[in-house]
Order: sequence, then C-alpha cells, then structure tokens
Amino acid sequence: MIKEIIEKWEERKHHLEEYFKTTKQKEYDDYEIIFRKIVEIILNKDEEDWDQFDLSNLVVINHGDYQGTLIFIIPKNTYQPSAVEYLVTNTYYGSCSGCDALQGIHNYDDGYPSEEQVSQYMTLALHLVQKMKWLEEPIRY
Repeated sequence: MIKEIIEKWEERKHHLEEYFKTTKQKEYDDYEIIFRKIVEIILNKDEEDWDQFDLSNLVVINHGDYQGTLIFIIPKNTYQPSAVEYLVTNTYYGSCSGCDALQGIHNYDDGYPSEEQVSQYMTLALHLVQKMKWLEEPIRY
C-alpha cells in the first residue's frame, strides 16, 4: 500500500460513498468505471494538474473472457511519464453473481443501492486502493 494514497482515501472516501448513494447502480456496473471514480473523486480531487493522474491515458488489460483479471495502469499527468509515475492495481472478476464481487453487489438492479450495497461498493473500492502500487518504486532520499 502507498501511504499517500491511503491518506487520500481516508480523507476523501466520504465523497465516493456519497457518489454511490446518490447515483443509480447502472452508472457504475463496471470495474473500470469504479476505478475511474476512485481516481476522479479520491486521487485527483483538489490536486494541482501536475500531481493528478491522467485518466485519458488509463490502460486496462483484460485477457480473460467470462472470468479473469483486470489490470489498471495509469500515469501521472506529466509529459513522458517515467515508470515511477505509473500507478497499477488489479482485480479478479467472474461470470456470475456467485463468483464476481461486483455482480454480487449489483444483484442485477439498476436503481439506487441500499445502505448494505453502498458499504459493499466501498469495500470493493477500498480493495482496489489497497492493491495500488507504483510500477517502479520511487527512490527516496
């Protein structure tokens, strides 16, 4: 886990929770959408342009079909980012609500989530945050 990212999570997670509570589930029924909201609401909120992550250059690797692993790679918003400026996280997915966390939470309902569902979405988002790491560790002096 990256200390700075966890601190941002703790400081701003209530904004993401509010998003889940006030937005119909059909708007975030995909892991990529949830990852983008984490970046937008938690990581980029109130940051200077140079310290934000560049959502336009998000890369999602998915070599699965009905099940597999999603790998998210996103650079800082800099000209020609180096490896230490790329953030990576991942999640596993399945083909049904019994084997996929997001489908299990969503429960094939497009309306507003219940309090329990909001809590589960927040846990799913937290797991994405906890798995975040730099593609290459920055050198600390």
